[in-house]
Amino acid sequence: MMRPERYRQLAAWFQARPAAYRLLCGLNRGLPVLFYSLYPLLLIWLAVRQDGRFLRVLLVPAAAYLICTLIRRVIHAKRPYETPGFEPLIARRKTGDSFPSRHMTCASVITMSYGFIFPPAGWLLAIAAIAIAAVRVAAGIHFPRDVFAGGLLGFLFGIAGFWIL
Repeated sequence: MMRPERYRQLAAWFQARPAAYRLLCGLNRGLPVLFYSLYPLLLIWLAVRQDGRFLRVLLVPAAAYLICTLIRRVIHAKRPYETPGFEPLIARRKTGDSFPSRHMTCASVITMSYGFIFPPAGWLLAIAAIAIAAVRVAAGIHFPRDVFAGGLLGFLFGIAGFWIL
């Protein structure tokens, strides 16, 4: 868990560098859009080609999303900015449902979907997924454990759904 003192140091670094702060904000908005745009494009491409992998690429991420959402509702973990001493760099109103990070679960399982269909694209998206994890923590939206658990959950669904089952 990131301690408030440590986070204040990280936040101060960004606050002292306006360009870095703008980049953080841009990545926080843009990286999820990248994943949530590429995923339907992959599904459309598979459907148009009548590719037999379409159903698997549809259902595995859907299952990961649903399980992640259920876990979040059961655990209802606080977000960093709900903890005394944390002032997030990117303000949010949502409370709870921090663990696991659904952004990371989705980014990870979409990365695995692309890895299943286009392995080189999967490797490139893995870099973007890691960037989402770093941005969500740096922004004060998630604790490191949240993004780690979300990434692991999406990865495990991808391994099981695309290569084991």
